[in-house]
This record gives sequence, C-alpha cells and structure tokens, in this order.
Amino acid sequence: MTSDCISVSLINPVISHVKALGFDTASAVTQAGINPDLLLDPDNRITVAKVDALFQELVKVSGKSDLGLSAGASLEARSYNLLQHLLLCCSTLGEALVFLNRYYILFSDEAPPTFSRKGDGSVKITFPINQDIDEQQRVRLDLMMSVMCHWLRQVCGREFKLTQLLFPFSAPSYETSYERWLHTPVRFNCQEVSAVFPAFWLDKQLHQANPHIMNMIKTEVKNLAEKINNRALLSDRIRQAIVQNRIEFSATQKEVAELFHISSRTLNRHLQQEGTSLKSILTHSRIEEAKSLLMDNKQSIEQIAMKIGFSGRRTLDRIFIKYVGMSPAQYRSNRTHEAHVSSTEVA
Repeated sequence: MTSDCISVSLINPVISHVKALGFDTASAVTQAGINPDLLLDPDNRITVAKVDALFQELVKVSGKSDLGLSAGASLEARSYNLLQHLLLCCSTLGEALVFLNRYYILFSDEAPPTFSRKGDGSVKITFPINQDIDEQQRVRLDLMMSVMCHWLRQVCGREFKLTQLLFPFSAPSYETSYERWLHTPVRFNCQEVSAVFPAFWLDKQLHQANPHIMNMIKTEVKNLAEKINNRALLSDRIRQAIVQNRIEFSATQKEVAELFHISSRTLNRHLQQEGTSLKSILTHSRIEEAKSLLMDNKQSIEQIAMKIGFSGRRTLDRIFIKYVGMSPAQYRSNRTHEAHVSSTEVA
C-alpha cells in the first residue's frame, strides 16, 4: 500500500519561512532523510513521516515551537498551491469547499476534509485523523489549520470570523500563540481537528470571484490531479481510502468510482489492467481488518463478522478459511498462544 504523502508546494513555504528568520535549513532537510532535489519541483510528494521529521528539525533549528502556526499565517500569494489559486477565484465559499474536497490530492494523499451544516446554524470543516496525535505530528496539524484560517480570510474577506477551532491534543506550551496567529477561540482535548464558522458564509458572493480565470485554472487543476493520480495504482489508492475510512466495506462500484471522479466502467477497466477487482480488494481488506480485530478478545467472532460487513459468523468462517487457511477461531487461538509465549520468553 502507498504511504500518505504531502505536496512539496506546502512544504517549501515552511522552509522559506525559517530561512526568512535567518536560519540555515539545509541540515534539517538532511536530518529528515529528504533528498534536497525533491524540493525543487513543487509537484513532487514527500511521505508524511519525513515531513513530520523535517518540521521537527526546523523547530529545533529555529527554536520556534509554534512554527506551524507562524508559517501558515505568513504565506504569501506567490507560494500558493495551484489549487489555492482556484479556490480564491470561486464565486462562493460553498463552491470552493467542493473543489477543495475534490482536488485535495494536490495538497496531500491523506483523506480530504469534510464539511457539514450543523443544527445551530454553523458549518464544520473536519480533517480526518486515524490515530493519536503526538508532538511530532502537531506541527503539521498547526500548519494545516493556520493555512486553513488564512485561506478562509483570503477567500471571504477580512470581515470573516471563525467561531472556534478544535484540536485533539492537550494545550501545548505555546498555547497563547494560537490566539496571536489564528485570532480564533481554540478548544483542546477534542476528538477531532475542525474549524467552525457561521453557515451564511457558504452562499455569500465572494469579492474575488473571477469565473474566466477560474475556468482556466480549473482545467489545469484537473489535469494536474489526473497526473498525480496516475502515478499510483488505482487498486493501491482504493486500499488506502479504505484504511482512511473513506470507503466502506459494503461500497458499490458506483460509490467507489464517484469518490475518484471516474465512471464505473473506467474503474473496472483500470482494476482489470492491474489484475484485480473491486470485490477482491474489499474482500482482502475485510480479511485484514478481521485479523486485526481477532487480536482483541473483547469482541466475539460474530460481532467482528457484522462489523466488517458480513451477514454473520458463518460467512466470515467460510471466506477466512478460503484466504487464510484456518478458521477465525483457530487464528485467534494461535495468535493468543504466540503472544503468551513471547511474553513468557521476555519475562
């Protein structure tokens, strides 16, 4: 499976920001294991793990724990990603958010943000997270939200105000920097990474809207997104989307095709060329998820079967034996025994 990657177009502005503060960034790039030549092309991609390592090195070099916040707030128009320029030309914020979701691949291979109207008359933009956030990842989250806040104000005008920002970690030592750079109330120890604002902004006409320029940039954005998408096998991207919870185990061909903005026929053709099928990918993903869940004895096999979209234990038993060569019960027993032996040897 491919690793999540970040566009160099979002990384270089952080490096430039540290350089502007008077620090040498070459050693940070080397320490993070990044080939400097990759940074010369804004369309290149770098794995999230290396990006997080780079940002930590840049924090050490600059001595700025709030680097993600200050770098995001200091972005200049010339450092914008092509997609950001498209978003600035949209007629409404709602239209811009649709493009953000559709072409998020120009920013990152990670799952794109989702936005939803709430019952209290607000809108929430939520960035999916699949694991606990540690200190190394926090700089990237700070940058992401700082860029989001800056972009929203660029699109909507200075009068735009966010209601609040939500972060899934405890307040860091530089807590006061959030107010300084983001000018928005912040809540920590939440279960999500979100930005909240009044819903009326979605349909308000934007003063920078330019349909002619937008149509030209939209064509370039679409072509670039297709170019990036073609670098990875469609089957790998589907597996990645399943891990990111963007595709359910019960997803239909139509649903998966729509996610990647292609037809069902094109989806099938590409998967056939790669020697697989959507059914095979979903089945193998179910089996891998079952293996993971079987390591936890708190859930019954029947519960696991239902959780991964099978009709019951008998169906899981049949498919699991076919692909793994043993029943789920035998697999759980073997893994439990192996874990017990390992712990005994360590003791």
